[in-house]
Amino acid sequence: MDGLLKNFLKENVKPVNKTHEFKKDFVLMIDFFNMVSPMMLEEDTMIVLLNDEMRIGSICLDEKNNQSLYQKQVLNLKCKKTKENMFTETFDKTNIYCCISKEFVEPYYKNKYRFAIISLEANGQYRKVEKLNDAIIKLLGNNFDKNSFTEKLLMYLDSVDDGISACDSNGVIHYINKSACKMIEAKKEELINKQLDTIAPTAILAQVIKSGKTHMDFEYFLEYNNKTFHFINSAYAVYDENNKIVGAIDIFRRIKRSMKLANELAGYEAIYKFENFIGSSKVFYECKELAKRFARSDKNILILGESGTGKELFAQAIHNHSNRRIGPFVAINCASFPKDLFDSELFGYDEGAFTGARKGGKVGKFELANGGTLFLDEIGEMPIHMQAKLLRVLEDKSITRVGSNKKREVNVRIVAATNRNLEYMVKSNNFRSDLYYRLKVLFLKLPPLAHREKDIIELSNHFINRVSKENRRKIKGLDIEAKELLLNYDWPGNIRELENIIELSLFVCDGEYITQEELLRVGLEVKNDDATPKIGGTKKLSEINQGIILETLEKTKGNKRKAAEILGISRNTIYRTLKKCNN
Repeated sequence: MDGLLKNFLKENVKPVNKTHEFKKDFVLMIDFFNMVSPMMLEEDTMIVLLNDEMRIGSICLDEKNNQSLYQKQVLNLKCKKTKENMFTETFDKTNIYCCISKEFVEPYYKNKYRFAIISLEANGQYRKVEKLNDAIIKLLGNNFDKNSFTEKLLMYLDSVDDGISACDSNGVIHYINKSACKMIEAKKEELINKQLDTIAPTAILAQVIKSGKTHMDFEYFLEYNNKTFHFINSAYAVYDENNKIVGAIDIFRRIKRSMKLANELAGYEAIYKFENFIGSSKVFYECKELAKRFARSDKNILILGESGTGKELFAQAIHNHSNRRIGPFVAINCASFPKDLFDSELFGYDEGAFTGARKGGKVGKFELANGGTLFLDEIGEMPIHMQAKLLRVLEDKSITRVGSNKKREVNVRIVAATNRNLEYMVKSNNFRSDLYYRLKVLFLKLPPLAHREKDIIELSNHFINRVSKENRRKIKGLDIEAKELLLNYDWPGNIRELENIIELSLFVCDGEYITQEELLRVGLEVKNDDATPKIGGTKKLSEINQGIILETLEKTKGNKRKAAEILGISRNTIYRTLKKCNN
């Protein structure tokens, strides 16, 4: 730089008063000079970027566009307006000519900035400076839309809930959005222009730059500021037009959010609530009220009941009635997995844990249920070696994936269910007693449908209405004989069997009401009521003489229930016999 310019800076650039501070990060101002750098500046000319208060932001020194950053400095200029878009001042003593643009460098900075052109005075100097001034203004105008979009794009990225960060080929962070900063509990100033390996040694971006490989949807542990953060991440290398790596970018989200999305896609959610239950019998009402009380606790629950009594429905309702309702509900049937796969299904596995293991590993049911409820159906079928591992998880509140030695904390409430007699299994050493009592903190026994006689017709009508709407049928309900047949059946398959029978009956029903004949046609078997005394056990119609039935009815004065008890047959057998006799 010419000596005159050096002297000018020395005399006119003064430190700012301590009470005044720049509001903008002046490193960003270099972008302005990067934009005007194609214009070759002579050594006797420099460009100064100023804020509203005429403080220096940056100075362009020479034709090579070497930049020097002046922060918190004041350029003492007293300018007079000479043209519509320029302020000028000539310093006679120093022969320095200064032109300050009236135009604001607006699309690039939220605060308003101006640029000044300072040059040696000579013949035609004014015209040269004016031409340069106009060129810069034109350049700003041409780039307005581009830079305005860039600024908006950064605003858009800041509003995204996923974390986004980017670095150059040297591993220097140049961008990180607000969500990423929030996730790792940091401020942007702590990270921008910092070297990755100095602040986050485990950062995936450094690996991507070295390898050039893309990593999609992998589990990611980031260590920063003596803390470990758990994410699901995707990282990509960025290439220029010559296929050279110029940087890397990654997009990540909290593991809990990813788990929630995975649970929703996989259907890991509780649908049923206590309000959805049908039945007004006393035994069912008491069972439902007890389950509501249990739901308010965070203790483990054991549900016992015959197959088809609604154990999983109760488990879902308990989850939806608890303070874990916003968390996942994950169900697993302990009888549906081979013994050698049970560990990986419950606890997950790391990549390479065994032959055929999925790349990147797999999350187990315990981790999927973190923060919610894990329903272990058919717990009585769980292998004995798994019972010991489950007990350890219940005690330690942590799991270890297959092929890993790293413990992962889990916050899961266990609801277990079975139709087997666990007490008998404990005595016969087929079920661990310590696990049994750990699960049976709260105990719920569901009544079989045969003990809910008042609910049978109510449930039947519900199934009729639902299936009729689904199949566009106009079935009004059950006739009297059909109702009596349902009430006298012992329902070994419970509610599930009732639902199947009703659904099948609707397909063969020709009238407005389902009849006894139609129920028998779809496979409803005539069985004894186990609660009543029997003579001779169960008998087929062909084995009993119609005359004996009629004779017994005569002795009981037409009391069909009493006649059925004496003969050891069901009442619908008597009804069918009478109908045949009348034909």
